This record gives sequence, structure tokens and C-alpha cells, in this order.
Amino acid sequence: MSCLFNSLSHFVHEAPQAIRGRICDYLAGDPELVDDMSASLVVALETNGLPLERYVAHMRSPSTWGGAIEIRAFVQLWRRPVRVWVIRTRRWIEFPCSGESAGPECKISWTGGHYEPMR
Repeated sequence: MSCLFNSLSHFVHEAPQAIRGRICDYLAGDPELVDDMSASLVVALETNGLPLERYVAHMRSPSTWGGAIEIRAFVQLWRRPVRVWVIRTRRWIEFPCSGESAGPECKISWTGGHYEPMR
């Protein structure tokens, strides 16, 4: 299982695979993810044109790593802001909620290859 989904499960008390499944189902519906951009457009920009359907099918694999797209979807689904501490740059990346939050902020660290929940 991807360390991102394991990390997020610490904050919402759901199994990592269930979180992955909900996020993949959500992305498959091509929701607006960022600044009026649909998931299909964000995925195409981030992956050199990979179609959303192929991206989601690949993301459903337990061995596929999650990243910023999945964090953004998590924020929208669970209404929880996420802050990622990037260890290499010693800076935060913010994933805020639009509207009212349903819970406290989730803080995770990222080495560039591994996510870990911050307690």
C-alpha cells in the first residue's frame, strides 16, 4: 500500500485501501480539482497527456504511489485541509478546503519519496 494512503488513514480512521478506492472513484467522475480545472485536465498536465481513465486504473493498484492529485481529492472528499512538510526544502505545501472544514488539519511529511503522518 502507498505510504500516502497509510498516512491519511491516521487522520480519518479508515483503511488505506478504502481511502484509495474512494479517491479513485471520485477522480473517475472528473470533478473540478484546482482553480476551475477538471481532474482530467490536471492529470493530463501532470502526466504528459495520460487520459484520466488510464490514470485512475493505474492508481487503483495497491502498489501505485499517490501524490498531490490524490491529496487534493482527499481534501475535497473528507473536507479536511492537508499540510505537507517537504523535508528537502523545509517548506509547507498547503492543500486548503474551500468552504468550511469538517475536521482539523492533517499534517504529513514528505521526503520526496515517502509520506509519513505528523503527530
